[in-house]
Amino acid sequence: MRKATIVFASLAALAATLGNGEAQSEVIERIVAKVNGQIITKTQLDREVQNFLEQLGPAPTAEEELRRLTQVRPEVLERMIDNMLVLQLAEERGLKVPPQYFEEWKAKVMKEMNLESEEELVRQMELQGLNMEQFRQKWEEGLLIQEVRRIEVDNKISVNEPEIEKYYQEHVTEYTEPPRVRIREIVVRFGADDEVQAEEEVRRLHQDILQGASFAEVARLESDSSSRDAGGDLGFFEEGELAAALNEVAFSLLLGEVSDVIRLGSAFYLIQVEERMEEKVLPLDEVRKTIADSIFQRKLEEQGKKYMTQLREHAIIEVKLDPMATPETQEVSSPEPRL
Repeated sequence: MRKATIVFASLAALAATLGNGEAQSEVIERIVAKVNGQIITKTQLDREVQNFLEQLGPAPTAEEELRRLTQVRPEVLERMIDNMLVLQLAEERGLKVPPQYFEEWKAKVMKEMNLESEEELVRQMELQGLNMEQFRQKWEEGLLIQEVRRIEVDNKISVNEPEIEKYYQEHVTEYTEPPRVRIREIVVRFGADDEVQAEEEVRRLHQDILQGASFAEVARLESDSSSRDAGGDLGFFEEGELAAALNEVAFSLLLGEVSDVIRLGSAFYLIQVEERMEEKVLPLDEVRKTIADSIFQRKLEEQGKKYMTQLREHAIIEVKLDPMATPETQEVSSPEPRL
């Protein structure tokens, strides 16, 4: 089995992804679903839903929190059923995670966290509400799910050159860089009492430039903008990224040409086109890998759904509880299933 690497920033982050393990409890559980006779309990479902909601962050309102819960609950249950089906298949095929993989993971984590012993790692996990053996089980289950899907889905997908060329031709606009202009600016700001004076000043600067003064040097000496240190250089802009009054002028000027005075808000502007880049279609060779990845991901999603549908068609799945109901509103019309 291919070795998988899990890199993470903290135990808390990984715990949120994989779940916090199973609680040590003898409490009788409500069964949410059965998958080929194997059960998913309401406690397990609620825990996975909570983990998912925590990753979304706090809801701004109680109504949004309820909406999220109602939406997420059935999605999480479907994912849990799918994962259980995949893990059952892994067991049927005798797939196992070599023990050294987890030992390597522990060594990596201890190094990243500057821990000197496994006991320290266990204490860190306990602070996150984790049990080492339960966590290891979740971790290994994640690898087994990845491995089965790699064998049954990833390895059965290929992308050929005709597909890439066809995609490129049909989506060429996605690989077309729009025209851009690089501009410099000179800004003269004014208040309620000095607009006339400011306009006279900017027109004087305009004349100096028309008579041969360097636009960049005038900007460095006279501009009221933070771009003055760069000689007024603002970099490149695509059409529509500038304020309308500036955009129209910038894309109508010739290379090196200086605009007339433009009034915008409480400032007067002069702009110069420093560089122009015309529309450019990126050649296929430059985007081939990007296109191949895009096609592969689309096929991966399609094949993954198809494969899970096939697994479900050959499985006995019983949903015992309405996944749309929240823990607070869930009602059961028949006696609760018992473990």
